[in-house]
Amino acid sequence: MRANRWFIDSESGNLSDVLLCRPDHYSWLPSNDIAIQTMAGGQRVNHAVMLSQFDELVDALRMADVTCHFLTPRSTMPYEVYTRDSSQTTPFGTVVTNMARPERRPEEAQVRQFYGPDEIWKTCTQGHIEGGDIHFIRPGLLVIGVSGGRTDEAGAREFAQWFTQEGWTCRLIRFPAHFLHLDVIFTMVSDDTAIAVTDVLPDADLQWLREQGIRLLPVSYKEAMNDMGCNVLALGRGRVISPRHCTRINQMLRGEGIEVMTPNLDQFSRGGGSVHCMTMPLRRDSLAT
Repeated sequence: MRANRWFIDSESGNLSDVLLCRPDHYSWLPSNDIAIQTMAGGQRVNHAVMLSQFDELVDALRMADVTCHFLTPRSTMPYEVYTRDSSQTTPFGTVVTNMARPERRPEEAQVRQFYGPDEIWKTCTQGHIEGGDIHFIRPGLLVIGVSGGRTDEAGAREFAQWFTQEGWTCRLIRFPAHFLHLDVIFTMVSDDTAIAVTDVLPDADLQWLREQGIRLLPVSYKEAMNDMGCNVLALGRGRVISPRHCTRINQMLRGEGIEVMTPNLDQFSRGGGSVHCMTMPLRRDSLAT
C-alpha cells in the first residue's frame, strides 16, 4: 500500500483532517431541483448569514479536534464550497473525480494543486462521477450512487473496477437524478448505522445493506429534499455533525446514543447542499485496526 498522507477506509472512522472551501463566492444556481424550487419561491441567499454559518461548521469541526484544510475560493467557482465532489480520499491515495456540471469542472485544477502529484492515485476519465455518490461503508465494502445525472454508469463502473481489483465488494445503487447525489438519501452515521430515505431507495438495495449488517434509520422525502436531512457528517466515536434545523432527525440520532453537533446550515441546504457536501474527509482512523 502507498504511504500516502491522507487515508480513509470508511465513512465513520474517527475523523482527524478535512478539506473545506470558504463560500466567499457561493450562490444558489438553478443547477439542481432543490435550488430551483428555493429560488422559485422568491428566496435569496443572505451572504453574511451564510458566511457566519460556515464559520459555525468550522468551529464545530475544530471542537471535535478535526484539523481543517482549505482550498482557495475563486470567483469563477461558485460551488467550490462543496469539496465532497471534486476528489475522493481512499485507502490507496486520492482520486480526482470527473464532475458532470460544466461550471464545476475548473475545480479540478484546485484539488490537484492542493494534493500534489504524489498524493493522487487515480484520475477518473470514463463518464462522470462525483464524491457525493461515493460511500466507503467499511474496509472492503464500497457503495456508489448512480443517477445518470451527477454520476453515470461509466463513471461508477470505472471507479468500482479499481476497488474490485483490490479485493473490495462494490455495489451500485441507482436512484432518480433529481436527488443529485446518494448522500441526499443515504449517509452512514456510525460503523453499523445509516440514515436513509427508505421509501426512495430500491428494496433490493435496502435488503442488501441490511445483509451487510447496516441498520437503517428512516428519513422522509420532505426531510431529505427540503432540509438535506440525510446530509450529515459522521465524526467517528459516536459523534455526527447535522444541521440544526433537522430537529426530528437530530432527536432520532440522540435517541440512538449519538452525540449530535448542530451548526446552522440552512443557507446551504436551500441551495441543495449541507455538511456532508461541504466536507471531504482527508484522514480517518482505519476501522480495520
